[in-house]
Amino acid sequence: MTKADVLLIESGRANAPSFAPALERKGYEVQVHHEIEKAVSSAKKTPPDLLVLDAASMKTSGTRMCRKARAELDGVPIILVSPEDTKPDPGSGANLTLVHPFTPRKLLNRVERMLPGDVQYTLEAGPIKLNIAKGRVRCMKKETRLTPKLTKLLEVFLRNPGRLMMRKTLIRKVWQTDYTGDTRTLDVHMSWLRQAIEANPSRPKYFKTIRGMGYRLDLPQDK
Repeated sequence: MTKADVLLIESGRANAPSFAPALERKGYEVQVHHEIEKAVSSAKKTPPDLLVLDAASMKTSGTRMCRKARAELDGVPIILVSPEDTKPDPGSGANLTLVHPFTPRKLLNRVERMLPGDVQYTLEAGPIKLNIAKGRVRCMKKETRLTPKLTKLLEVFLRNPGRLMMRKTLIRKVWQTDYTGDTRTLDVHMSWLRQAIEANPSRPKYFKTIRGMGYRLDLPQDK
């Protein structure tokens, strides 16, 4: 199983603070929506493990949106983030209400406590198995310990097997920046990743370079 899927509903304003980076650094798969209707529609197709409704970023109490989410997504734990001086509404439908001010660490602690007990910290695709919490990857009979950046890089590929991952996408997801003026750091990390997984890094079987675009994780097809 993969680490938990978190649905984050927050303001779409460019200058609004976001909990997404903190949640992603913790290893969660985060889906961000700015409108309750679209968020609920998406969640009904693929239910998340937990919903974080950041009403504070939208400058509202969030009670109405929370009630709608609870009615449509019964069974999904909900954390409601409310603006400063807001009094928690027991009828909102939230499992937990956090009132500003508080640190992102407090939110992460509450998220972890509310997740299902069987959520694992591993990702597996083909012969590659990654333990996200320990930063260890196993492929065939080879096991290697990875740095945090390599762990995140491999996680991105394992969540997108067979898909071309553009350089700018990888840089944004792993290094949390949109600057793509120098991609040597990415290329070096890809070289290290191949050394950790490939039987012959100079002739990679899994991590293919798509010239001028990015990289792709190719997995063997079941016969």
